[in-house]
Amino acid sequence: MRWKHCLTIICVPLAIMVHATGALAQDDAPPEPEGLWQGPMNGRVPATVAGGTVIATRELAALSTGGSTVLIDVSPAPRRPEHLSSPWLPMPHRTIPRSVWIPGAGAGVISATMMGYIRARLADLTAGDRDRSIVVYCRVDCWASWNAAKRLIADGYRHVAWYPDGIEAWQDSGLPTAITEPEGPAVQ
Repeated sequence: MRWKHCLTIICVPLAIMVHATGALAQDDAPPEPEGLWQGPMNGRVPATVAGGTVIATRELAALSTGGSTVLIDVSPAPRRPEHLSSPWLPMPHRTIPRSVWIPGAGAGVISATMMGYIRARLADLTAGDRDRSIVVYCRVDCWASWNAAKRLIADGYRHVAWYPDGIEAWQDSGLPTAITEPEGPAVQ
């Protein structure tokens, strides 16, 4: 009986801590690829992003309250199901408040038009300050946010953070969300 009580004292606080701070480092996480990820966008992601910082929910919550951090959501936009004959309206897109949603910005290969849009929009959002803090995210186990973070780092932004736990961890922590509309040339 005493042993079960001891486990409760140790395990319950540990589970709460993991949930509150985000996932612990993954021992089985794949290594970072040389360039941008070109495979399927959903799946196990690295535990690191070279040149950037990996942050957890608690850190992102603190950064998002100050108002100076630029938040970029690169979740893909929903697509109308093929062969649907009835009207279709996608579900509202929930994001971290003050985020700019640029679907397609994290694809493995993007058009020159999309890259031009990203550069212009980030220059506007950061007022041209490449030292401004930027956080990139999408969904849990989504390579799009990792790719987008790598793209911004390669483009000369010096304080890029990647939030790999995604909007799901943000919502699971009971933090507020906002509904937003997509931006950029991929929007149809």
